[in-house]
Amino acid sequence: MTEVRSVVLIADDDAMKTAVGKAIDHLGDMSLEVRTGTLSSVNGAAAQFLNDHDLLIFRLSDDADTDLVSQMRRQVSASGTLMALSDRDISLSEMRALKKSGVDEILPFPIGRDELAEQIQRLATPRSMLPTLYSQPGTRRLGQVIGVCPVRGGIGASTLAVNLADQLQGRTGTFRKRNRNRVAVVDLDIQFGTIATELDLAPSAGLFKMARDRVRPDRTFLEQCLVKHASGLEVLTAPDEFMPLDAFSREQIATLIETLRQEFDYVVLDLPRTLVDWLGAIVSSCDRMLMVTDSTVPSIRQAYRLIDFFSQERLELPVEIVVSHEKKKIFGAAHYAEAEKLLGRKLRHWLPHDPHNARIALDRGQLLSQAARGSGLSKAIRHLGRKIMQETQSVALGHAHKAA
Repeated sequence: MTEVRSVVLIADDDAMKTAVGKAIDHLGDMSLEVRTGTLSSVNGAAAQFLNDHDLLIFRLSDDADTDLVSQMRRQVSASGTLMALSDRDISLSEMRALKKSGVDEILPFPIGRDELAEQIQRLATPRSMLPTLYSQPGTRRLGQVIGVCPVRGGIGASTLAVNLADQLQGRTGTFRKRNRNRVAVVDLDIQFGTIATELDLAPSAGLFKMARDRVRPDRTFLEQCLVKHASGLEVLTAPDEFMPLDAFSREQIATLIETLRQEFDYVVLDLPRTLVDWLGAIVSSCDRMLMVTDSTVPSIRQAYRLIDFFSQERLELPVEIVVSHEKKKIFGAAHYAEAEKLLGRKLRHWLPHDPHNARIALDRGQLLSQAARGSGLSKAIRHLGRKIMQETQSVALGHAHKAA
């Protein structure tokens, strides 16, 4: 029997109550308790609601909510998950203060039913289920979804996506032949995707059929369409056939992501450079978005525009900046500080310019770990993969410890 997860809504807005109710009804495996009011008006009961339910949703009313959330978190520690719905414009500094106080997600309102349902489902899922590799055998997977977004062509985003996915397999053993994690990579650059070529794989028609036949992808779809690479990666390639970028519906992409979550420990999505509606499903669902850029002024400005655009879908966007074609300098140049100030986040990851070894791997149809394991680019991506796995493990173990 499916476990019914519980959600409580604290709001004084009828439209918000109706929207959350419809989203819960759409999901079908959750119960909803509605309390009319605000965080401050329900007094100390909010902390008990947070402790007793899988998810607490509240209408963001004023600046005092930040202090109230902090008080609630001190009372119940990490128990429960908090979502704020905001029907007013809030500043970046206010969003950061809310996140620091303990709000797990902040969404703009009004918001579509499907988008809201996606976020409720994600946040109401017990964190002890994330991810499978750190839980007990036989439990359901609910893997990490990582989007790789290029700010311009030729920046190396596909190279990063493929080789990061390879590193996330977490090879172990004397000869590093055993993969600890099950990893999928999906080429969503459906018109100009190169992942099949990079891995010397025959393209699958899966995505073409998904669009043509309006398929809602399930486990059977994945079994039929994923192509297995010798390294252990499972790949959903871009199709050979030309197809328009708007061939997918948002619901199809959202279903694809959730189905992949349940089958894999990590899912790496290689995104197109063109903005289309179904990207919103990825922005809403991904656990982290790696935005690949260089430090030139045009690229940083384009990264800023993308972050601003994506933030309309998800206010607290999990974007990490990857600076490609550059090696991090020991002493940061002034324009790096200016870039970080504009983007509102650190230039966190750096990939050196290594066209020689990247070209060798591409021409051979091999991964960097096969063609140029000792190269600077391969080492940088390996370091990034390890960092992501360490952070995932740290979060999972932290939640398991608190749950115990």
